[in-house]
Amino acid sequence: MEDMKPEKHKTYVDPRGPMSAAALIGLFVVATLCSKPARPESALPWTLNPTGEFTTVLGYVMMYAITIPAKEIMNVGLQFLGTSVFRFKRMDEGDGPVGKLEVLEFHDLCYLALNTLVEFLGLNYISAFLLSSHVVYPLRHFSLFSGPLAFVMIMVINDIIYYPFHAVAHKRWVYPLCHKQHHRQFVPFRGYADAANQHPFEQTYGFSIFILSMWITSKTLGLHASSAWFAMLSWAILNICNHLAFDTRIHLPVPYPALPRDHNMHHRFPTCNYSTLSSMMDRFYGTYRSYKPLGPQKVKLDPSAPVSVEELVAPVTRPESVPSPKSFWVLLVALVVVATTIEAVRTGKCPDYHHYVSFAKSTVCLNIAALACGALDPGAAGRQYFRKKVL
Repeated sequence: MEDMKPEKHKTYVDPRGPMSAAALIGLFVVATLCSKPARPESALPWTLNPTGEFTTVLGYVMMYAITIPAKEIMNVGLQFLGTSVFRFKRMDEGDGPVGKLEVLEFHDLCYLALNTLVEFLGLNYISAFLLSSHVVYPLRHFSLFSGPLAFVMIMVINDIIYYPFHAVAHKRWVYPLCHKQHHRQFVPFRGYADAANQHPFEQTYGFSIFILSMWITSKTLGLHASSAWFAMLSWAILNICNHLAFDTRIHLPVPYPALPRDHNMHHRFPTCNYSTLSSMMDRFYGTYRSYKPLGPQKVKLDPSAPVSVEELVAPVTRPESVPSPKSFWVLLVALVVVATTIEAVRTGKCPDYHHYVSFAKSTVCLNIAALACGALDPGAAGRQYFRKKVL
């Protein structure tokens, strides 16, 4: 009797997912055919060219070709920093089996290819907003409100609006249509590839929510270009870091900041941690779940003792509601550098010293906030606690 070979496992693909993606792209094509050029000299319709900067199809294709390796370079750079420079602890290591999506299948590659185009279009729409009258560029308009507070408000509003969309995406009646594709990865580790492996509708409403957050901020606090551009860069970096295997602890200077480990828990337990930038909404609705390592992290300190004693060693950390002082200093330095660079590019010369007065209030307030957060950090002195278990 011949040996029976085991049948090769094949992933089941719900046909409603690809069908809805095709329908979405079809609607966009129809809208493009009916859309007029953004400017008379533009060769492309508004839906493809919201900034009106592309006057030839060749320029459009060249810029699209540049953005693909640019995103991958950012991804590789973050991977290198986590592995070789900072040597962050990995979150995919443990004694138990890890259900990784080790190999991307054909339909994963199709979604990724489709989403590179969606992301390019999304970046063009964000750029169109950043070049509009909603954003101010002169350095003299930089203030505490249009600078750091606007940056924080963009991120907080984005999370408040994104939370219900993400929560609804996990409902049974809609999950197979859209969000199931993204959760094929149980433990994210690829960064950009795992972040972008999702339905194009998710990419679409993600960009739309971010633009809406910037628009609301511009109408309330005012929005300087440095805050808007740095918010876009931070948003992109955090989305990649949320899908890396490193426990980077990178976060925003917002109350209850979300860490990449929180999104790692969301992929392992999909009914928790719907927010991506702050855990405020999860805590408010009771969907927050603290990070737990995949494997036991026990250290036996005295194996020769007559009574076996095991202790779980962990550093005392600051309260979860308090961001790190470093996050405020990074924001301050980044805004000063970006605002100064924008002013130099806009005017063609380096700003005079009196222009730097615009940063005075922001510098004082952010340093006060950083020192206050530092005072609330009991782990700053390196103290540790031990939870003992006597067997």
